[in-house]
Amino acid sequence: MSKPIGLHPENPRYFEYRDRPLVLITATEHYGAVINRNFDYVAYLDDAAEKRQTLSRCFLLFRELQVFDPDTQVKPINPHSPCKPLPGEYLSPWMRSGPDFATDGYPKFDLDRWNPEYFERLHGFLAAAQARGVIIELTLFSSTYSDAVWGLNPLNAQNNINGVGDIPWQDYISGRDAALMERQMAYVSKVVVEVNGHDCFYFEVCNEPFTAIAGMMPETGFATQAEVDGWQEAVRDRIRATEEGLPKKHLVFQVPVENWRTDTALEQILGEESVDAVNLHDYQQLTYKGSILAPLSRFMQRDLRLARIQQVWTAVHETGKPFVFDEDNAATSSLDEESWIVHRKRAWATVCSGGHYNMIDFSIQAGGQEAGTPASQAMIRSWMKNLSAFIHGVDFVQMGPDPDFASETPDNTIAITLGQPGRAYVVYVADQREVDDSGLGQPCQGRLAFTLPVGDYSARLFSPAEGRYTGQRLALAGGETGIELAPFSHDIAVHIEAGG
Repeated sequence: MSKPIGLHPENPRYFEYRDRPLVLITATEHYGAVINRNFDYVAYLDDAAEKRQTLSRCFLLFRELQVFDPDTQVKPINPHSPCKPLPGEYLSPWMRSGPDFATDGYPKFDLDRWNPEYFERLHGFLAAAQARGVIIELTLFSSTYSDAVWGLNPLNAQNNINGVGDIPWQDYISGRDAALMERQMAYVSKVVVEVNGHDCFYFEVCNEPFTAIAGMMPETGFATQAEVDGWQEAVRDRIRATEEGLPKKHLVFQVPVENWRTDTALEQILGEESVDAVNLHDYQQLTYKGSILAPLSRFMQRDLRLARIQQVWTAVHETGKPFVFDEDNAATSSLDEESWIVHRKRAWATVCSGGHYNMIDFSIQAGGQEAGTPASQAMIRSWMKNLSAFIHGVDFVQMGPDPDFASETPDNTIAITLGQPGRAYVVYVADQREVDDSGLGQPCQGRLAFTLPVGDYSARLFSPAEGRYTGQRLALAGGETGIELAPFSHDIAVHIEAGG
């Protein structure tokens, strides 16, 4: 029997799939491949495979606000996201039977009746992904963020004939409502049983479980961080219990719950045995062993912050678990070269710090644009292919982050290193100036200095933009040494290997 994606036996910070080591790297669509009937997931997965992208996130229930809501003044950031299906094209795990109508104008859902079309599409999507070697993150739940978004959910009492879910949106993932919790767990069990035969996926419990706001506004009486943590533990337990009697066992990922920023200690979730891997989003602010880990960017503000990325992944490396930059929204709203370069750099910085990387590519939309735009194909999607091809061409399983490797770097640059001492090193050298710096984009050049153990080495330069090695192989000897880097724009990677 074939095996699902699992942790790599030699280095469980990485994955193993089909007996090969794996780093998760993608610029993925906005997660609506199954729930949006209009989305051509075959065309999307064909392109993802050609671009050597190894991951796609998939929301199994959550549906985003599609249009501006005048009552709440909530404005959709990207009206054309695949996660915003037209009301008549939204596929739910439950049948729409009526009587009466949901808030979107279509018949209400019957939570006692599963929707065969939904599960047929889910199976088709997973089969297509597995045939192309693309891993799928199956996200079971998500925070609902606002009354307007909660108003779209089949588990909201306004939308089902079963009277389930008459609660404020802040309590959706708290376990406070027993009837709602029972329906949520039944849905988890159904999904787990349905997908068990596929190998190409893992479960994520909940996207952005950030509704634990009691620490911020205790007078509201909404769900506490402890309640949300307990609810996520219950979901994990249900996944494990359901799989006990099934042939295959799948990984379970989780996002840390935030209780108003710095109260959440990251080591708690990283130390939780029933959590196989941890997902992080760019604007989270957490702590690790008493130290504040500053947010990796402001939401969609085009922050680069490469040193912060290096700091976070280097700090948690000791835990021995995969740490996935699961959603990077630093610059996703702009769809231009400058913004895509931000994400190219952040992707390389994450991977060369020992992590895994995902950004949302908003150029991918339903209805004929499932492979993105010509501009995104030429730039960010091809750049992700270059990164994936490069890292899967080195023995990353034996490597770890080495933040002190470079003793000198060219002006305005940072050197982020993944290495196996005495054997091989990947040094990512990037212009770390932010987008509002007038000098950004001007060529960088100068000496990259470092110390190597005794022996002979060779070094090659790799262009993240062009996806190829450039220039001649350079000979290096052990001891204090270095490379004079000729002028380059934005970034360059140095690949050092033992042997002449």
